[in-house]
Amino acid sequence: MVSTFVVGSVALGGAVAAHATTGISVLFAVTDSSNNGKLDVSLSAPSDVTSLQVSLFSETTQQTVATVTNFKLVSGTAMDGVWQPKTRIQLPALDTYRIDVSAIDADGDTLSTTGSGYFDYDVQTNLDDATVDRTTVDYQDRSVTMSGHLMGKWPATGDVTPLADEEVDVSSYSQYGSAITAADGSWSVTIPFTSEYQSSIQAEFAYDSGYVSSDPNSRFYDSSLSRSIGVKIKQTATKLFLTPSARSVPFQGAVSSTSATLLWDSPSGWAPLVGKTLGSNSFGSFLQETTDANGNAVFPATPALWNDATISAGWDSDDVFLADAQASSAITVVQPSTFVSFTPTRTDASTVTATGDLGFSFDTPGTIPVDIQFSATGKGGWTTVATVPNAWFDGPGYGFSITIPSSTAGFWRATFSGGKQFESATSSVVYLPAS
Repeated sequence: MVSTFVVGSVALGGAVAAHATTGISVLFAVTDSSNNGKLDVSLSAPSDVTSLQVSLFSETTQQTVATVTNFKLVSGTAMDGVWQPKTRIQLPALDTYRIDVSAIDADGDTLSTTGSGYFDYDVQTNLDDATVDRTTVDYQDRSVTMSGHLMGKWPATGDVTPLADEEVDVSSYSQYGSAITAADGSWSVTIPFTSEYQSSIQAEFAYDSGYVSSDPNSRFYDSSLSRSIGVKIKQTATKLFLTPSARSVPFQGAVSSTSATLLWDSPSGWAPLVGKTLGSNSFGSFLQETTDANGNAVFPATPALWNDATISAGWDSDDVFLADAQASSAITVVQPSTFVSFTPTRTDASTVTATGDLGFSFDTPGTIPVDIQFSATGKGGWTTVATVPNAWFDGPGYGFSITIPSSTAGFWRATFSGGKQFESATSSVVYLPAS
């Protein structure tokens, strides 16, 4: 095949390649990602590539320092594939070298480039053995020590050796620390845990950290990261107790004061938390009270309560290793009840009909049983002679009516047993003669 040569350029891996334009082209020429002693050259050609040569040029010495010809095809085809040296490349010094490519295919096409890419002849570092002294931090043990060795794989031989006098940085969220590696590459850094967002720890070696190593080769040491190791924060338990001055108050009454006690599970047992700020919205507005030497604080009176309420308070922990604490106490408001009316009427000589209305000021029971009672004297000895299971709303109140067998003169009244949440009520006493 007859080729026409012209001057051109192709951008490859950030480099500009000057070459004669033929049917052969370099798609990329870079350091192999898995082997720092080899490089990869990707070629596309009209026919099978039969000859490949790479020259490595030093910008430092302005000389070609090596020519590589022993390539093998590692992927694709001879017309469109990636080529790699059969052995590690031997160069005089660590550095970044320009890659110049020459190639010929089976049809006689030729290619000669200057600057198809760059070969980083660097030391591949690792922090693979990084470990920690604990993966759980708690109130007593609030820090994690990470340690390991900084190792480097050399491009010429593949040997892995310790890297001394290099800086290793360790971080956990907003906490940072660093150490300089010893002769055996070892390092150790202790990081305090101060934030709930610290959930892991990791080490890094960065060639451009700013530390000036005594090793002139260190600028050719690649950066590396250790594995990220999870760290769990174990919180110590706390308790908050609320003791209201009363747990049951009358309608529109108030709880005059509420005591609070904040404790934590110390190594020696439950102990007071002193000088901590408790907060509550249960007293008309948001209030804060500070615990004393015994962990106690007192909240003032509540507003007037119209129905059942819950007094609550809490402590937002100021220590990541102490849990928050909350507490609440139910307050029963006893609702008033009263008989609006009560009228017993003798229906005939043997029966009495009792009617009336029961009223409530704010809340109403789910069921409203009314007892009708009789006493011969009106001064005692009251006996329940009938019960209305449930009074019903009739406008003036919750009405009831029942007819009772009776031919005896005496006194009548109606009663309502309010229970825990409603006041008991008794109607007026009415005398009825015998017929």
